[in-house]
Amino acid sequence: MKRTPGAGKAIAWTAFFFIMLMVDFVGAAPTDGIANSSRSELKVALLDFGPIGDHGWTYEAHVGADKTARQMPYLNLSERESASGPDAPQIMRDYAKNGYKLILCHSYSFGDAIREVASEYPDTIFMWGGGTEKLAPNAGIYFARIYEVQYLAGIVAGNMTKTDEIGYVAALPTSDVVIGIDSFAKGVASCNPRAKIYVEWVGNWYDPEKEKAAALSLIKRGCDVITHHSDSDATGEAAERMGTYFISFGSNTARFTPDVFLTGVVWNWEPIMTDVVEAVHNGTWAAHPGQDWWYGLKEGAVKLAPFSDLVPADLRRLVEEQQKAIVQGELVIFPGQSDEDLRAIYYFEPNVVGDLP
Repeated sequence: MKRTPGAGKAIAWTAFFFIMLMVDFVGAAPTDGIANSSRSELKVALLDFGPIGDHGWTYEAHVGADKTARQMPYLNLSERESASGPDAPQIMRDYAKNGYKLILCHSYSFGDAIREVASEYPDTIFMWGGGTEKLAPNAGIYFARIYEVQYLAGIVAGNMTKTDEIGYVAALPTSDVVIGIDSFAKGVASCNPRAKIYVEWVGNWYDPEKEKAAALSLIKRGCDVITHHSDSDATGEAAERMGTYFISFGSNTARFTPDVFLTGVVWNWEPIMTDVVEAVHNGTWAAHPGQDWWYGLKEGAVKLAPFSDLVPADLRRLVEEQQKAIVQGELVIFPGQSDEDLRAIYYFEPNVVGDLP
């Protein structure tokens, strides 16, 4: 048979491409569910209560979500600042319509919007950050046991005060804020039964001017250590200005208060967000008990900021010992109370001075 010049080469190349095509086809076919799952995209939205630059609640949510996205190549993340308020339901609808399968609603204030929208989009999961109850079959809750670190911060405050008057700027009387105040007060009482914690309410999560005014009021009344449970760093600004010992809340803001900073109560949202995202992506979200993620010191979801040089070595050791006891379950801050009991707390410890609205 007469062979056309170059035919052998053409046949060889044809065979080569056919083999490579088969290799690609075989390589593309998933060998199991895990391989297939790792290639599927998951669109996740993070809805923030306030601005990322609040140096607290929203900032740490932004950091946690960013860290989660960096370690999960399948995660397609979108973030919306200042999404709370009357526009929240429509913002949620827009994300759900555009294929977002998980919406992290990062504030207690998103509760009404979730209740309104979740049933309209049963294929989208709505997670209520700071929530207290399951609002729909496709809705869950997540939070961090920040009260564990607030107890430790109370030990620091109780030891560092000289006037036995400690100031506490509080945003709103939600369960997590009240739990935090009481836990802080328990920490103070454990080492200084004479000290009192004076609470002033701001009336909003993020209002720097009111937060600063409340802090100045507490300092002027004689509080020589001050902390807060609010979103901005305005309390720290007031403390730095007045030369008053300061314990930050939400984030480590030592860089803004170098002369008065003792330590800080810090959120670390990455562990929770990572586990929630993986559960949704792997199809195991519905199997998680109550669709309720509530992590603490043991899981790394909360932490104490590094001590400044103002904190004596013996006090550092005491706090570290107490932290270890909490992690190991040897120290229970609210003994005999379930998570449901904690979320229903609406009273102050005896050493707290202030009204519950």
